[in-house]
Formats: sequence, structure tokens, C-alpha cells
Amino acid sequence: MRRRSAIKLRAYTTTPRLTEVLPPVKLINALPEWWSNLPAYRERPASGAEKTVVANMMTVKHCYGMQEVYKQGIGLRLWADVNVAIDRDGAVAAAGKNLQVGKAGTVHPEGQYSGAFGPGVQHFKFHSPWAFVCDEPIHFAWTHPCYHQRDPFRFHTMSALVEYKNQHSTNVNVLLPRTVGERSEHQFAAGEMMVYLFPMTERKVEVVAEEVTKEEMARINYAQQVSFRPLIFNRKMGVHPFRRRK
Repeated sequence: MRRRSAIKLRAYTTTPRLTEVLPPVKLINALPEWWSNLPAYRERPASGAEKTVVANMMTVKHCYGMQEVYKQGIGLRLWADVNVAIDRDGAVAAAGKNLQVGKAGTVHPEGQYSGAFGPGVQHFKFHSPWAFVCDEPIHFAWTHPCYHQRDPFRFHTMSALVEYKNQHSTNVNVLLPRTVGERSEHQFAAGEMMVYLFPMTERKVEVVAEEVTKEEMARINYAQQVSFRPLIFNRKMGVHPFRRRK
């Protein structure tokens, strides 16, 4: 049987040097510090005993599920510092340091998801400077980066299934905790993990990051300039970001 070639997930941005400093990364190359420092075995106290007498207790480094997260996953790290403030009346304001993105983020009107969440959470969408492109319609599962967040409830990245042949957006939707009637502020630092992506294929996936011009980015996102439904438009018209139509 002939071995199938690797799938290339191309990540494009106009932000200078972002591809060098904070590109999308295979999780195996960006392990959280606590995992790297954790031994595979450690001692534990026997039941009812005060002294440590039982050795070689396996730690979670033997957990197959967690091992596969790091082996298969791709991480999207925050591209710039972003501060989000939620006012007492629920109004949201955000400021970010990436000058290539017009706004740090925005919120969806509550009417778009009425009844989905309780009053103790606020939706926020980080505007991403990345456009992902894949030659095949492979789906990627987006999940919360639980193992890279010491406080997994500080925010929650919303789950999704996406493909990057016909759409290229990588905006990150999160839920933020809030108390109704109180103001809250949320600080996010450049470099912190925001999303885990898992390719839904058994084939190897290579991640290639490249800095492009604004004109090239406009070509990648051409469908957004002509259609309210760019994904459907690209599927119907067979538009490829760089390949010219015959």
C-alpha cells in the first residue's frame, strides 16, 4: 500500500515576525511546564500510614488520552496582549496590541444564542490575525486548552468543528465569567494557549506558517469581500486562495 502524503495546514498572517515568535505549534513541541516537570512515577503514602512506604505510583504521564492530546494536537497561541472589560450593564470593551487587527475582538448579539448560557457568562470573540488554508476539506476539532491553563475556568474556549479548504477564519470564541451588576476585567497575555486543534484524520499533518502581504491576505479571504456566506460561496465556485481558475 502506498503511503499517503502529509496534509499541509498553512497558516498565513500579515503581522510582522508573528510566524517566528508565536506560530501555530504542534503541542508535542509546546508542552506545558507542569507536564515536563512531572515524573512518570512517584511515591505515595500507604493507606493509614504517615510515612511514605509505597513507591512507583504512576502519574498522569501514563494516561493514554493525555498523551494523544500532545501527540496529535495543534496549539493556537494568543498573538498579542488583550484586555477585556465587562461593565455592570453587560457592555464589553476590549483593547489589544496587534496593530494588524482592526479590533481586538467583539461580541455576538445575545439574540443569536438566546437560552444557550446562563447570566454568569459573557461571550467574546478574539479577532485573529491568522488565516488557515488546507488543500483538502479535513475537519479540525477546536477545544479548550485545558492542560495549558492553570485556572481552566478563567475563560472557556467554545468547541467547534471547522475545515480550511473553503473557509479560513481562525477567530477564537470564548466564554468569560461575570457577575451580573458588577464590573469585571480580564487580561490575556501574548503567548498563552487559547485553542487546541485536533485534525480528524489518521494522516500526518504538517503546520507551515508564512508571513504574507495585505494584498495576498485579501486574495486568501476573497470570498469575504463578495459574499455574506463565504464558505458556501467557495464550495460552490471552487475558489482556491492562490490557484488560478482555468
